[in-house]
Amino acid sequence: MIGEVISLETETVKKIVSANLTKTMGCTDIGVVGYIASIGSYVLKGNKIKRVNLVMSEELYKNAVNVGVPGLKKSGLDKALALGILLRNPEKQLSVFESVTKDDIEKVSSFLDEIDVTISHKRFDHTVLYEDLEIEAVNGDIAKIRIEDSYDNVVSVEFNGELLQDFDKDRLVKKATKPQIKSYDEILDFVENGDFSDLDILFSTADIQYENARHEIRLLGKKFLIEDLKETERNCFYDLSNYLRKHIIVPSKKRMEGDVFTVYGVAGSGNLGIGTLISPLFLAHALNLSDELRKKLVVLSFLTSVYVKQKMSIVTVLCGTGHATGCSTAAVTAYIKKGNRDQIKKAINLYLSTSMGFVCDGAKLSCTNKVAFAAMNGLISGKMATDDEDVCDGTGLNKIDIEQSLTNLGKLNNEILKGANKGIIELI
Repeated sequence: MIGEVISLETETVKKIVSANLTKTMGCTDIGVVGYIASIGSYVLKGNKIKRVNLVMSEELYKNAVNVGVPGLKKSGLDKALALGILLRNPEKQLSVFESVTKDDIEKVSSFLDEIDVTISHKRFDHTVLYEDLEIEAVNGDIAKIRIEDSYDNVVSVEFNGELLQDFDKDRLVKKATKPQIKSYDEILDFVENGDFSDLDILFSTADIQYENARHEIRLLGKKFLIEDLKETERNCFYDLSNYLRKHIIVPSKKRMEGDVFTVYGVAGSGNLGIGTLISPLFLAHALNLSDELRKKLVVLSFLTSVYVKQKMSIVTVLCGTGHATGCSTAAVTAYIKKGNRDQIKKAINLYLSTSMGFVCDGAKLSCTNKVAFAAMNGLISGKMATDDEDVCDGTGLNKIDIEQSLTNLGKLNNEILKGANKGIIELI
């Protein structure tokens, strides 16, 4: 959905942060399944459930069917529905599974034996993200909930045929329209001259995400922390890219497997939140950069990812998370190496020239490698661009003008390959 296009000032960026930074538990696509079920259970006041019918867009189905349900550590849309109903906590939204207990997990199988569950998917011409849930209690009460356009955009809630217009609107019903960034130059202008004083939520969230990744690496006993780098390795971007890979893979794997592990998503994707927020902090830590420069890197990375995803539908045929992570890491790396404006754009273009056809074949465990490899590729692209080794000559889908390259990325994803999801679902 096209949003309002306004100049990038601090208030605008605050709105962009609010609209694109979301707390999630597990993969976002399975989280929204639990979320809609939790709303239904809440509306039915916890009465015993008889029947559940879920209709999903094929794009959302593709990204939810093979990921682990938090707490259960196994896939299953029916299990996500059951757990969401049992938890009955819609105020948690996309982090609905955050409060799951061992007792809840033990109830899932027996609960599913008692209810009739139907799950189907189809293509919707007007949106790629759609969920329609009908849930019936044994006493005959029926709730219907519809989510559309973005993961937390609850557009209607019905109880026994009556539209609940005042049903917790502030918490559950949000507008899908988001403020839009007009051009990449706006981002670079804001990074250089903007006021960051009111963006503490972005910086604190990035810190949490980075420290959580470090904690999990430490628990695994892996020697991939900054402290494990030799002094010579700290100045080698190829060595740094390998360490960055581990910082992304470890937290991403936990959420995709279905661990109870909180992640802050960016532009609708938890893995993108990992790639976007961890990459700049990892590099700032490794290179011992100043706090002022660290904040600039976080803002540059965040806004670059949002801008790339802005060009693509929220649930993508191509790997939107990979593309946005690769582009943001390329931009951050070029900025660190004191690249000028043209070189930062070339870094993004170089990443895209190698990865434009990066396809999404559904969210699953291997996505951890996709987003990590994208970050590695982006880091190397940033280095190559500032070393004047870029080879994007403007032929094919990648044009010299970065805006045209990103426009082509959007057209390839949103228009040319729009019908590919049906075939991908059949293949997987």
